[in-house]
Amino acid sequence: MSPFSRQLLRRACVLLPALPLILLCLSCNGFFVSESSIQSDTISPSAVFLKSGVTPADSYSGMNSSTETVGGTTATNTTTATWTSAQTSIVTVSSAGVLTVGTATSGNTTVTATASGVTSNPCTVILYTGAAPTTITVGSQTGGVTFASGTTFQAIASATFPGDPTLSTSGAITPYVTWSISDTTGTVATINSSTGIVTVINAATPFTVTATATFGAADTSTNPLTATSLQFNGTLI
Repeated sequence: MSPFSRQLLRRACVLLPALPLILLCLSCNGFFVSESSIQSDTISPSAVFLKSGVTPADSYSGMNSSTETVGGTTATNTTTATWTSAQTSIVTVSSAGVLTVGTATSGNTTVTATASGVTSNPCTVILYTGAAPTTITVGSQTGGVTFASGTTFQAIASATFPGDPTLSTSGAITPYVTWSISDTTGTVATINSSTGIVTVINAATPFTVTATATFGAADTSTNPLTATSLQFNGTLI
């Protein structure tokens, strides 16, 4: 056996124990997540009110879909995502994310966007009849406006929809608004923008809570409709 052949044989003997691991890694190609893989897909707004029974059918074209990769990079993919309506009789959604009322006259459903196999949070679509509300009011589930440090409370949103008593019930639209708070430092109070749960950190300082609702093209004059801000640990402003 030549010296070259003996050298090749020695190298083969060294690599032989590692061969199963090498084959496993090759077979798992694509299994491991790369730094550019999509980690999350987020759409906004999280809820849209559309009027039923109007011609042309009410629609909303302001949906936004954005993705975040494992590496932390964000990108807008509104027109490239795959949009899906859970109930097309209530609302259809185009390839560009445009919502249009279907054949139903009432009801709720959800719309999602999918990018590279990752599905977004749902956007709830709520059909209403009659006129859109002109105002939204904010309060707390307890009815109080003063809360101690370290406590939490549920903010509620109410509005009057002429012709739609269900949505006009006190607090009925609470799940369908976007919540915000005046304190941006996180030292006075915080709020969950989706649920309206408020955590009071410093009861000595007043803060305001605001609810905002999004409407379709049939009521662009109220889009978006922002509630009268209620000042907690203070007075109504």
